[in-house]
Amino acid sequence: MIMTMYRDRGELKWIPFLMPEHKALLTKYYKEIQKIEMPDIDEQVLSVYENVLNDAIFSGDLVEVKYVEKREMKRFRGFVHRTNYMERTVELANQREGIIHVPFEAIIHVEQSID
Repeated sequence: MIMTMYRDRGELKWIPFLMPEHKALLTKYYKEIQKIEMPDIDEQVLSVYENVLNDAIFSGDLVEVKYVEKREMKRFRGFVHRTNYMERTVELANQREGIIHVPFEAIIHVEQSID
């Protein structure tokens, strides 16, 4: 007699029974637990990020910037439009999202994009 192994799907089997209110609450809960605090970034690292942004302005290369907005980490891939040292912001642009302003203090990581 051949016995087949029963494969339990865990919580996945209960998803069809969830009400829309439950799904909304679970989505809100998962977003809440994924919120992060702004990490402390060294001044030397910030100067390296600034150099990468300035190089991208002159060369026209794509950059990928990770930043914190409303306690959530966001990622933006595009071109550096300009850096505003008076307001301490950098303007990033791409076709899909347009131009956004990111404060220097909110930037976590900057790198040149391979694409």
